[in-house]
Amino acid sequence: MPSVHVNGIDLYSEVHGTGEPLLWIGGLGANTREISYLIEPYGRRYQFIVYDGRGCGRSDKPAEEYSIGGFAEDAAALLDALGVRDAFIYGSSMGGMIAQELALNHPERVRGLVLGCTTPGAVKGVRPSDATVRQIVANRALSGDAALEAGWRLGYSAAYIESHRDALFARSRHAAELAAPREAYMRQVIAAAKHDTYDRLQEITCPVLIIHGSEDLMIPSGNAHLLKRCIPHAELYILDGIGHGYNLEAQAEADAIVFDFLGRCSAGTATRVTADAAR
Repeated sequence: MPSVHVNGIDLYSEVHGTGEPLLWIGGLGANTREISYLIEPYGRRYQFIVYDGRGCGRSDKPAEEYSIGGFAEDAAALLDALGVRDAFIYGSSMGGMIAQELALNHPERVRGLVLGCTTPGAVKGVRPSDATVRQIVANRALSGDAALEAGWRLGYSAAYIESHRDALFARSRHAAELAAPREAYMRQVIAAAKHDTYDRLQEITCPVLIIHGSEDLMIPSGNAHLLKRCIPHAELYILDGIGHGYNLEAQAEADAIVFDFLGRCSAGTATRVTADAAR
């Protein structure tokens, strides 16, 4: 069944392919329709697990406070419900925040960790520019195709938007049918704003890949360098000239980097540290 009952709510999930399990954790307000382009390449190589987080898409949206730690517990419970003892974890944007908490609180569940376009938190992280913040706020007043296009401008280059406009509209309109209600979305915003793992990240011992676009407006790439400072054994890749939507605009390059990393995790050649060394 696509929905599983975890932590008092129903989470919508899909499992694609066979092989080693890989759990994808999406970003703020995201639903599985937004990453349809990842299903085929990842599903050919892995048991690719995707889901709508609490408050998103076809999952329940309880009227209560949300937290990044709580989202991580949902992810762990989803793995339990699917009979998956441990998995590779790939978190993007807010999903990367959740992935950090999952690796910290349940290290035995994480074979390898991919942190995409994410941050150790607002307290010590690199914040977006004032102009970007104003644009994000202004975009919330838009609706329909105008809102979709405004969102693209924060994630993709102008050249990519111009050459892929029809495909972007098709994907975005389809995903927007399951857009998170405003109340649930704002609960996620507040949870993300409270995220802070900066002082605990050195406890992560599993292999880690940090991947980020150099021109990310939403979560500036300086955050990737902070993550690398806090997790010295992590591998860091900066995609030159690419923004927050790197996994679509630079999909071929990003996928190749991720597949290489996960392959070395499987072979036991990716960097892992002992718990004593991490401390």
